[in-house]
Amino acid sequence: MKRIITVLLLVSVLCFSLASCGSSDLDFLSGNTDMTYEISDGEATVTAVPNKSIVTEIVIPDEYEGTPVTEIAEFACVNLEYVTKVTIGKNVKEISDWAFGNSKKIAAFEVDEENPYICDVDGVIYTKDMEAILFYPPAGGVRVEKDENGNDVKSISYTIPEGVEIIRSKAFYKCADLTEITLPSTLRVIEEKAFFRCNLKSVILPDGFEAIGKDAFAFNAEIENITIPASVKQIDEYAFFSCTSLLEVNMQGSESEMTLGKKWYPTRNGAEIGEALVINWENK
Repeated sequence: MKRIITVLLLVSVLCFSLASCGSSDLDFLSGNTDMTYEISDGEATVTAVPNKSIVTEIVIPDEYEGTPVTEIAEFACVNLEYVTKVTIGKNVKEISDWAFGNSKKIAAFEVDEENPYICDVDGVIYTKDMEAILFYPPAGGVRVEKDENGNDVKSISYTIPEGVEIIRSKAFYKCADLTEITLPSTLRVIEEKAFFRCNLKSVILPDGFEAIGKDAFAFNAEIENITIPASVKQIDEYAFFSCTSLLEVNMQGSESEMTLGKKWYPTRNGAEIGEALVINWENK
């Protein structure tokens, strides 16, 4: 009899506890992150994902209220302090370049294999045809080593596969631990803020490379020199803003055949480095 009473009491406590939970709490426990959506023309867009400590993984569903989820909007998943993984459904075909900004703990993206528009390769988002890299998870592939003083030093080395032609805007945005990047021979364009506030030590641009976007390498303070191939036809404004160690730029092409944006060259905190900066033009 005592055992029966004890069981009944435990069941009562459990029922009371569940009843006292708000519906949103239960949603979180079941994997629903209280995302908000907008529906237009028969398609749903994820517009916001709340930042809550209980949620470490978010799932962008295939559908919302019977409507296919096709887009992740600008700022929808920004400033998520606890999320380490993002799973993306099979209908998503458009992701804003600001969708995941400043969500620094994301270590992997996973895209439904049935998605015909995008895919993931080892946690990194690419277009399905592998012509463009879209998003690298800021905490993906982090190595931790000891420096000479015994302090932990984080670093990421990444190789973009052959065949990729475009590094999309903000693809590596604020990947602060990214120290080494190997670019494919097929690369043609690096878009705006692609490597903004990374920690790259060097960059080797391939022959055939064509364009560097605005702020593409801004705030990479460790790069010391770079060679711009003759194939490059455009460098947008502030491409190397505040690259404080970049004092030598070797230009293999002709200045008269290039489109150069305002202060495209290395600057220190917005001001020209001045006499310390050397720009070597092979064909002036």
